[in-house]
Amino acid sequence: MIMASALTVLLFFSARKLYQRISLPILNPVLICILVISAFLLFTKFDYKIYQQATLPIHYLLEPAVVALAYPLYKQFHQIKPVFFALCLTSWLGVSLSTLSAFLICQFFAADPQLSASMAALSVTTPITLLISDYLGGIPAIAAIMVILIGVFGGVFGLHILHWCKVDHMQAKGTALGVACHAIGTTAAIEHHPMAGAFASAAMTITAMITALWVPLFYHWLATLI
Repeated sequence: MIMASALTVLLFFSARKLYQRISLPILNPVLICILVISAFLLFTKFDYKIYQQATLPIHYLLEPAVVALAYPLYKQFHQIKPVFFALCLTSWLGVSLSTLSAFLICQFFAADPQLSASMAALSVTTPITLLISDYLGGIPAIAAIMVILIGVFGGVFGLHILHWCKVDHMQAKGTALGVACHAIGTTAAIEHHPMAGAFASAAMTITAMITALWVPLFYHWLATLI
């Protein structure tokens, strides 16, 4: 267990070192780790459940790591306080549009109701998504995969997309990444700028609360319109 965890951590820090030397989006450390570990499991036929058990110490550190993302929020709270209501409203709009878009796309392609329910809450961290997906009758495994893919995509390309869209304000960048790309996007925002990291952390926290309270009601209302 210790060896597997140590090798996984070593892989992450090696990927991070490479990213610091060559700052290309495709070399995002999270993405590199996912690709390398997936390739290892596929080509060696190594049992994923054994790997999961062997790296449980890393899993246990996930929740404290998410909580640690609130530190930039604490440091920059004096900047966030004057616009807190606007941040809540923006987060609510982001969550609502995300759920509405996923619902409409599923309806357009005549997706199974279980798949549609799995797509309802993808802007928050995996534990919250799994709970909501299970409550709505979705497939938690699909929801988890989509959350990870969205987070990685946002972490790799989010800042570049915002730059192309002429979004220069650190507050706007952080809010967009926190609302749309949860913890992975927040990490990218923290690395980009302290102000962006603080707003991303605040937006991620607010989005998680709004999603837990609002999305089940909103999704059931959308379902009644069919």
